[in-house]
Amino acid sequence: MAFYEHPVFEKYPAITRNKFGKGSLIYEGTVLSDKLQEKVMLEILELAGLTGPDQNLPPSIKVKHGVNDAGKTLHYYFNFSDKDQTFTYPYKRGINLLTDKPIKKSQAVTLTPWDLVIIEH
Repeated sequence: MAFYEHPVFEKYPAITRNKFGKGSLIYEGTVLSDKLQEKVMLEILELAGLTGPDQNLPPSIKVKHGVNDAGKTLHYYFNFSDKDQTFTYPYKRGINLLTDKPIKKSQAVTLTPWDLVIIEH
């Protein structure tokens, strides 16, 4: 898609952020390439505090987080696909509660089809 300059609109921003009270709103008055739209959305997510290591997971790996009665953090990783999926565990050292094996930060974890792992730290 081609963009054309218009003499009346060339001095106006195509994307703006307005603050109101404790919130803000992003307005887009343009069409962006997929790559640029992805960058804009990532910045919006970062501003909202919604980014983190979970954005690096393969699309078929879903994760939930919780805290158990002992106050320890739990990470539940589910493979919602019919193929093996591998991800890098991004949190501090923990234990795989299903196998009692340790999991280190930055360790590669492979889930078989429709499998899950629960890591406590």
